Formats: sequence, C-alpha cells, structure tokens
Amino acid sequence: MARPEPRTARAAAHPAATPRPRAAARRAEPARSPSAWTLIALAIIGLGLSAYLTTLHYEGVVPFCTQGGPVNCGRVLTSSSSLVPGTPIPVTVPGMLWFLVSAALAAVSLRRGRRRVAEPPWLRPAHTGWAVLGLIAVFYLVHAEVTLRSLCEWCTAVHVVILLSLLVTLARLRREPATPR
Repeated sequence: MARPEPRTARAAAHPAATPRPRAAARRAEPARSPSAWTLIALAIIGLGLSAYLTTLHYEGVVPFCTQGGPVNCGRVLTSSSSLVPGTPIPVTVPGMLWFLVSAALAAVSLRRGRRRVAEPPWLRPAHTGWAVLGLIAVFYLVHAEVTLRSLCEWCTAVHVVILLSLLVTLARLRREPATPR
C-alpha cells in the first residue's frame, strides 16, 4: 500500500493546492468599502445640487425655496458673493469640480480594492486635504450668507454634503488601513 506524500511535497508538486496565507488574502480593502461608496454617493448628491444651482444661475431663475426673511435663496444666489471673485462664473462651477475630484479619489480606492491592490499611501491624506479645502470654501460662503443676512437652503444642503465628506475622509484615515495587513 502506497503511503501518502507529505503535505509539503504534494503542495510543491501542485502549486494551485497551496493555501494562501491569510495576510495575502486580505491584501487590500474589498471593493465594497462602505466609506468609499459613501464618498461617491455624497459626491453624486453634491454634483447634482451644484449642477441644479448652476443651471438656475445661467437661466436667471430663482430656485424653489423660501423667499423672504432670514432664509432667502434668491437674495443669496443673485448676490455678487455667488460668483467666483472677479469673474462671472458662479461658485457652483468650482463646486462641481470639487465633487468630481472627490468622486475620482474615492473611485481610485474602490478600483484598487477591486484589484486587491493596496491603495497608494497618499490617497487618503490627499482626499482628507481635499475635503478640508472644501470646508474652507464653505466657511467663506457661509460668511457671505451671514454678511447678506440671508441663508440659502440649497447652498446649505451643499455645505452639509461637503462637511459629511470631510467626516467620512477623517474616519477613513482613522479606521481603515491604507496598507495591506
């Protein structure tokens, strides 16, 4: 009766039968990363809001919202503060660019995860830095609203999306490893 070969000899003869180490099996975050998908969802929402406000600007139409008192979208969106300083471009255009870049950074994370390749070490800090820049722009725009003594509901929705994006990027820095385990 033939004796079975030791496991190592059989594994050497059949490399496909060699079990992968656990660390290699978890080389990267899976493509189903909830935080990266959340960032993409937030970017899509923000892009939609910004595109809506940009369209209204170029059509010269005031959005459906409160018109009067401390909440007055029309006053905010027709003020000089709604334009990039020194240009006729509405601030929603750079806002759309901000959301596109945020979505692209999250997509890099998902794509790397799908390929089971570790994210580049710069990706999460860069995304967080991008979110901080977005929040700085929000502070500027909220200051403009306070100066006008009017708030815009649609603008506030965009500001909340940017703040949520920052919070998610900060959580990604703290909780999810950017390098293989």
